[in-house]
Amino acid sequence: MRVKGLSGDLAWWRETRGSPDADPAALRDLLERLRDWKAQHDADRALQPGPFFKMVWDGIFADDDHDVAQAIAEIEQALSRR
Repeated sequence: MRVKGLSGDLAWWRETRGSPDADPAALRDLLERLRDWKAQHDADRALQPGPFFKMVWDGIFADDDHDVAQAIAEIEQALSRR
């Protein structure tokens, strides 16, 4: 059984990123989900009032944000080589 959601998507990418047989359609689908997550995350962060709450937001979500941004860049690079 595959874990769903962001953690499942990132885990799947970590397992798949070195594979030359990765399905381009699956990669584009994952890329779209990660871009959607990033856009929603950035919009939600922008709604936080004042620097303190943005700092708290970053403290909670910084790892996910970093991992998603890194995965997006890696997937874009992998797709550009195909």
